[in-house]
Amino acid sequence: MNLFIAFFKYFSVIVFAAVWLITNASLPSEISLHYPYNLISKHWFLYVTLGFVGIFNLIMVFFEKFLRSIPIEKLQIPQADFWKENELSKEEFYNVLKAWFYTFTALMNLYASFVIFKVWEINVMIQDTVDMTIFWIIGLVLIFLSLVYIFIRFRIRKYSIWD
Repeated sequence: MNLFIAFFKYFSVIVFAAVWLITNASLPSEISLHYPYNLISKHWFLYVTLGFVGIFNLIMVFFEKFLRSIPIEKLQIPQADFWKENELSKEEFYNVLKAWFYTFTALMNLYASFVIFKVWEINVMIQDTVDMTIFWIIGLVLIFLSLVYIFIRFRIRKYSIWD
């Protein structure tokens, strides 16, 4: 697996932790997701996001380990003859899968950090009403593109797409 991808995953956890700690210290006790309406407790918002990121990271680790424990012969994958032909192919399949899990997890961590930052910006910077709809759409597009990518990637009959 690419060392950069592993670094990216752990860096995203550090970024999330830093954003979470900074916003926890500076947000007012009542915050709004759409200033100045719908006030909620800052602790509720921050702990829900912390729980989501923590549980999401654990689920991704467990799911990746679970898929690794399944023999590749039993998995339904595109271009199966290429990915199942020898031990090197099988190992590369699992490396691609692990890299995708790490990247997807990192993107979700950074997205959660971004959302927390935008909520902080709405509540601390006291800007005019900011429509958060575009940011939720960005998250959905990010998830969709990540899910589509893994299916496209396994259709490519190469160990590395950079060659």
